[in-house]
Amino acid sequence: MTSTTQSQKNRMLDSLQRRWLATAVLYCAVLGLGYSLLVPVWPYAGRWGAIAGLVMIYGLWVLWNGLSQNHRAGETAVLSTLGWGNGLTLMRGLFISLIAGFLFSPWPQGALAWLPMLLYTTADIADYLDGYLARITHHATVLGAQLDMEFDGLGMLIVSLLAVWYGQLPWWYLSLGLARYLFVFGLWWREKRHLPVYEMTPSVHRRIFAGFQMGFMSAILWPILPPAGTTIAGTIFAGATAVSFLRDWLVAIGWLNPHSNQYQQIRRRIYRLTTYWLPPFLRVGLMIGTAVILTNLSLRPVAWTDLFVNWHLPVPALLATGWMIVLVLAGTAVTLGIMGRLLSLLLVFPLGFDIITRGVTPANGLALACVIVLMLLGTGALSLWQPEKRFMARRAGE
Repeated sequence: MTSTTQSQKNRMLDSLQRRWLATAVLYCAVLGLGYSLLVPVWPYAGRWGAIAGLVMIYGLWVLWNGLSQNHRAGETAVLSTLGWGNGLTLMRGLFISLIAGFLFSPWPQGALAWLPMLLYTTADIADYLDGYLARITHHATVLGAQLDMEFDGLGMLIVSLLAVWYGQLPWWYLSLGLARYLFVFGLWWREKRHLPVYEMTPSVHRRIFAGFQMGFMSAILWPILPPAGTTIAGTIFAGATAVSFLRDWLVAIGWLNPHSNQYQQIRRRIYRLTTYWLPPFLRVGLMIGTAVILTNLSLRPVAWTDLFVNWHLPVPALLATGWMIVLVLAGTAVTLGIMGRLLSLLLVFPLGFDIITRGVTPANGLALACVIVLMLLGTGALSLWQPEKRFMARRAGE
């Protein structure tokens, strides 16, 4: 590297270090503001500030160590600015730190109980948009990819731990939150022993599963959701994610060759079985479960109304009627294979209301399990309309 090139790189790094300092000041300001707002209304504000502050320090350390990687893939020229995409990723890291502050304290009451969910939902939206902004502004960098993966893993770990702490998920779900760190440790351990590590191939389904997983983790923090229902959904998501991690690990250690003809043939068969032939049976299961739920509601039509009254919602009778209509229309549409993945997501709400009012029954348990799997796999064969397939298989901005 020539002295001129090294001098240019040093100037770029100086500029990035000033932006790192500005980020650190912003993090501290938000932490101080949050603490001042929580102190009058929550006795655990000090613990919140300490834990959130520690996670912020970790995020800033990751950013500082990666500044020299603020260049586009395949290039070596360091960019002088972080860009809009990385800025949004750092905001996501900030929100994840604020969520971490709620660890090891009782679930807040009243309106404050919704704050962890709102923070993580905002972080989810930022996760979708940061890559989009980076690509459309031609500022997709190696640093951005590193930050994205780091905050993905950190967010999953923190929210899994928080959901277990709040009693929304069973203790074993922590293994899913630790999965990325165990995976990275396994790769490091192999490299230390001079064992081969093979590159993983890109996977559209891995990204789709991860997206729904993050959406599920946002919903799991709703203070109105019953643990019985969240355990059903969490078990299905955990199973799908575990299979994905296992496949990636076998590829990384060389036990699976994703480029071999045998692997491709087996993969096509599994793909066709799970995404084409299995979903129609799940749609039938959803239809049966929905029919039983509606029959039970006809015998006790005020069940959801009473629930909304207890939640102090306006016009509870009208809301109950509206969600029953949603259950009928969305359930029918998914059964026919119309916008199955999107409407399955909508069906989680009325099914959740039924689980809250009646507990887990064979009908609502079956219906919930079916819609969760249909979210992940799609509606498969004999579907009338699947418009979501056109945009779920590619990243925004590509």
